[in-house]
Amino acid sequence: MVLYFIGLGLSSKHLTLEAIEAIRSVDKIIIDTYTSIIYDFSPEKITSMNPKAELVLAHRRDLEGRSISRIAEEAKTRNIAILVPGDPFIATTHDAIRIEALENKVDVRIIHGISIYSVAASATGLQMYRFGKTVTLVYPEAFKPYSTIETIYDNLSRNLHTLVLLDLKLEENRIMTIKEAVDILLDLDEDKILADVIGVGLSRAGTPLQTIHANILSEIKKYEYPGPPECIIVVAKPHPLEVDALKLIGGLPDTVINKINDIYSKPFQRRRFS
Repeated sequence: MVLYFIGLGLSSKHLTLEAIEAIRSVDKIIIDTYTSIIYDFSPEKITSMNPKAELVLAHRRDLEGRSISRIAEEAKTRNIAILVPGDPFIATTHDAIRIEALENKVDVRIIHGISIYSVAASATGLQMYRFGKTVTLVYPEAFKPYSTIETIYDNLSRNLHTLVLLDLKLEENRIMTIKEAVDILLDLDEDKILADVIGVGLSRAGTPLQTIHANILSEIKKYEYPGPPECIIVVAKPHPLEVDALKLIGGLPDTVINKINDIYSKPFQRRRFS
């Protein structure tokens, strides 16, 4: 018996031949419906590949807590596929299931999918090796997410870009937009350094509706975007090739290009909030 973790990519068209073959072979298909949004995806597309398989549209409670041991135990007697947006283990959401299954001697196989981590760099023309730590910006409700700003400051101090993923509370029907995210970031930015650095708004990456806008961070919220999922890249001082890419791909204005040396003239300091 096999427990598959299958990456769905960012669009239903991103399923690999290996993924389709595995989906057709299993007895049960569990679709993660809460960690992200997949463009043009529907459960019917999966069902059509394997009409005989049991289908579960999983909420958080179905893949966490007590459900972890239940899935690992069931995988001893049934072939199961857990379908995950993007690439299965880029985020740590389902690591506990994998560990539990391996400890129970279950055959675990991973089928990778296209991830925002690679697409964000490829789509925008920014160089992958110049990205620092990725962060997720959450809604400032119980606390203000200063750790996000700390990471951005830290990356800028090393002249590294920051991929900022935006909060998704799909079970509450709350999806953070680029416009909301910019306002939150600027509110958290107590050192007042982010408004004028270059930012990139990226919407529906890797799909036919992919939209990219580059400008100073405070301005990227003024553009129109086709909808979620969305993310932001806070750009460190760009290499000349990156500047060309941001202009040609994201429409980075000449007025910003002409000010790049001034924008990044002062050294960025690492910051820790108390």
